[in-house]
Amino acid sequence: MLTARATIASTALPLCAALLLACGANPGRPTGDGPDAADPAACPAVVVAPDADPCTAPIAPGTSRTCRFTFAGATREFLIYAPPNYRPCAPAPLVVDAHGTSETAAEQAGLAPFRDWPGGLGSGWRLVADRDGFLVAQPQGIGNRWTAADADLMLEVVAKMQAMASIDPAKVYMTGISNGGQLTYWTGCKDTAVFRGFAPVSGYGQQACTLSHPAPLIHFHSPDDRIIGDADGRAAFQMWVAANHCQRGPTRTMTFGGPTGDARPLCLHSGPGATPPWSLAACDPAAPATTCETWDQCDGGVEATYCTVAPDHARHFDTTGGHILYLNDTNLSLAAVAWEYFKRF
Repeated sequence: MLTARATIASTALPLCAALLLACGANPGRPTGDGPDAADPAACPAVVVAPDADPCTAPIAPGTSRTCRFTFAGATREFLIYAPPNYRPCAPAPLVVDAHGTSETAAEQAGLAPFRDWPGGLGSGWRLVADRDGFLVAQPQGIGNRWTAADADLMLEVVAKMQAMASIDPAKVYMTGISNGGQLTYWTGCKDTAVFRGFAPVSGYGQQACTLSHPAPLIHFHSPDDRIIGDADGRAAFQMWVAANHCQRGPTRTMTFGGPTGDARPLCLHSGPGATPPWSLAACDPAAPATTCETWDQCDGGVEATYCTVAPDHARHFDTTGGHILYLNDTNLSLAAVAWEYFKRF
């Protein structure tokens, strides 16, 4: 853990300074606003040599590549994605997105088909990144699964991304599904202050952890999940509520779908009229509703939110109970909801 922190401290700042100076930014003014951030001409193209090391080369807009490296005596890898609208001259948010058991990083990214689910979507985080311009890292577990020790790997992924791009340290987040949701809780309980928010999906975790660094968390679960029961998800979530010393809740705070649902473009749309192959649109008021409850008055002003997602009845509901929640009867993009949640803190 200390190695990962040291790497972040030693590599991120020199790279950030180099990118800002190369782009003509004024180092005495915060980036992300003002003419340097707004004017595309102030940020010249990042040129990456064809033979450059994928784990150290600068990240250019439109990048999609794999970084392989040795960590704790084993070869590890993660996928790197920068959308076309990513601006390397301004510190960017980063989302680390972990796959579930028996899944791969490529399937999580939507680059490979997952069983008979529709292709091109995966977790949906790249779709949201395409809209909002942040970076996504999708690590690969050994044997397509995760252990508690992999929490340290998540810190190393952030450190390596810091060495390749200017990352906003206040906007580094983690998410994952199933066993990747468990890894999200494991990483949160390491209490590193590297990650500033968490979004486990169909996840579960240890029953207690002590935090000195409070962080917001939004958990998504199907009430009918037959792989990781809703009770197990709620137990992990309540551990987080207790660790952040939240004093009030639950309070119904969000509804998606249904006649009174949120009108923002947070639902998935595909088929005729969609930007191929997926886009984000307003949720259908006739769709089954997904509801969220929040616990607040927590340490550091953070919150913890538990969303009960209307499960997908069209694909393997009899065996999974809607466990693979990236597709659901609300058509809700969990990534889009989590991203809006993260931006509040």
